[in-house]
Amino acid sequence: MALAASSDLSSSPGEAAIGGGRPLRKVSPARQVLTLFGDYWWRNDDPLPSAALVGAMGDLGMKEPAARATLARLVRLELLEQRREGRRTTHGLTSRGRAIIEDEARWLESFGVAPVVWDGAWSVVTFSIPESQRALRHTARSRLKFLGFGPLYDGVWISPSDVAALARAELLDLGVPDVTTMRAQLDVAGPGGPQRAWDLAGVGERYEVFRRELVASTAELTGAAALAERTGLMIQWQAFRGVDAGLPAALLPADWPREDVRARFGRRFDDLGPAAEDRMRWHVSRVDEPLARGVLERRLARS
Repeated sequence: MALAASSDLSSSPGEAAIGGGRPLRKVSPARQVLTLFGDYWWRNDDPLPSAALVGAMGDLGMKEPAARATLARLVRLELLEQRREGRRTTHGLTSRGRAIIEDEARWLESFGVAPVVWDGAWSVVTFSIPESQRALRHTARSRLKFLGFGPLYDGVWISPSDVAALARAELLDLGVPDVTTMRAQLDVAGPGGPQRAWDLAGVGERYEVFRRELVASTAELTGAAALAERTGLMIQWQAFRGVDAGLPAALLPADWPREDVRARFGRRFDDLGPAAEDRMRWHVSRVDEPLARGVLERRLARS
């Protein structure tokens, strides 16, 4: 499933260094490539020249052999397809790769943009996996976290979002044999209530770290530095999908920073847009100048 593949490529907040063209550290190279496609080549049916992709990946701190190995891996994962025409090699998104980027785009357009509307009900998932199948247990938990679920008890996961059916489909797709889902009101005894299923203090601190980086990130950058910082910002923001369940305000501490950080991120991302897009056009134009006109101008901030 596209969503599952996206979760497998995720990284954690704070792992993508930003600013001054510093290399991105501890970030999945595959995630970097898909981010480049999403930010600069979204919904473009033409494949990208491989040399342009490798050049852009070099701006992110990746050596050419590692960049080409990453492209080969994405082809094996059926997220990219490789084509050869004469001496030119290109890479384009497969239908599976496009589905991942479309899913990320829908999340990006809504997460942190406005307060979450909640009907007071909870999605509940219970499942059982034998202890001997530890790899499956780990993968199932990772997928549920990516969907915004938190572990209330061992084998009982909850989310305020209406995603029970999606969770069931994900777990069955993994091969989990025993899954029960429901959407219902909860009456949970004990300190903290249902919110104790999430590390809200830890997530709040991650937001604060990212906010401090955004406040400090004011330099007017050009070229490789602009492309590297903009990509790093996007990857850091995308990583919150795996740690912030998107809880409604009624379940959160006062002054929860999600919307403020989203607004700051959107403004900085947009400010870097023209320079970063010029850099991407330069990479493409070195191989195919007319094709460079296809570089996307993507903006996130809301007036």
